[in-house]
Amino acid sequence: MSLSDARPSGTPPFWAPGTPIMWRYGDPARPHWATPMTVVRDDADALVAWLPAGTPVLKVGRADGGGFRDGDAATMFTAERTQLVGTWEEYDVLRVAPTGRPWSVWWFFPAGQATFEGWYVNLEDPHVRDADTTYSTDHVLDVWVEPDRTHHRKDVDELALAVEQGRYTPGQAARITAVAAEVEDVIAAWGPPFCDGWETFRPDPSWPVPQLP
Repeated sequence: MSLSDARPSGTPPFWAPGTPIMWRYGDPARPHWATPMTVVRDDADALVAWLPAGTPVLKVGRADGGGFRDGDAATMFTAERTQLVGTWEEYDVLRVAPTGRPWSVWWFFPAGQATFEGWYVNLEDPHVRDADTTYSTDHVLDVWVEPDRTHHRKDVDELALAVEQGRYTPGQAARITAVAAEVEDVIAAWGPPFCDGWETFRPDPSWPVPQLP
């Protein structure tokens, strides 16, 4: 599928709870990140999906061996990349992509447990979709929020490397940083989706572990 043909998330038809989908970051014609997930809720406000530990996933690695963050940091964003298959480990994650927002929020639970450990805010393009996949592009910078609502930015150093290595212009990096500030304002106001109570979510036990197509 050409991403130019994708439609914005938040418009019908919506996916029913329990529907298996793919959640992809990056150009699917190139090495990219992708996770099969199960839809929890999908409507005009947000897409909510579940990712259990043990799920097979697509990852990006360096063509010379190793993971994306392995090797010389000076080539993190310039090294040739290859597609890898791995497994999502350690945590079950509920992801919420609010419609039209340039970020999604991930609720982290230790694998198989109901204990909530915190929110991870992934800065990214607003989602678009086709019949069975939602697409976005990761923006490197992230925000971690503790259960007590304290928070800090993650991967600030990687955003600086992305500018140095030509992935982003300084202006683009400034806009990404501005989005992080907007997220922090939402956290300070405790607006949605943080206030929506997903910390107590547990999946339908009949849902199978999602699989790659």
